[in-house]
Amino acid sequence: MDAYTEAHLFVAAIRVCEYKQNSPPSIEDVCELLGYSVEHGHTICRKLKSKNVIKTLEDAFSFKLYVADYLAIETFSKEPEKENSLAKEIEAFKAKKKDMDKEVANIQAEMERKKKAMFADIEARLKQELNKDK
Repeated sequence: MDAYTEAHLFVAAIRVCEYKQNSPPSIEDVCELLGYSVEHGHTICRKLKSKNVIKTLEDAFSFKLYVADYLAIETFSKEPEKENSLAKEIEAFKAKKKDMDKEVANIQAEMERKKKAMFADIEARLKQELNKDK
């Protein structure tokens, strides 16, 4: 579901719960009405709160929701998310790791080449010293 539709659905659920209870609903009430898990509801709340679509009233025992600026929903994307952001981050990490592995392999190959060159140079110097002594 795209962010635009989900935001409208969540705001409508807040309004329905508010109408039924005559008070701002809790997140549990809204999630129960929509059939969402409370964790998913909190995720949506954070998104909507960051865009000032909803406001929350928090005290020691409750977490109440109410609609602040429903017109801010119009700024949300109407296109569904093509891929999970976590999956994108994992792919980016794998690509970086692959690049790092290539770089490490190149450094190791370069060190091996330098080591062989150094030994060849030492061997050549020893042969020169032996030839001078004769």
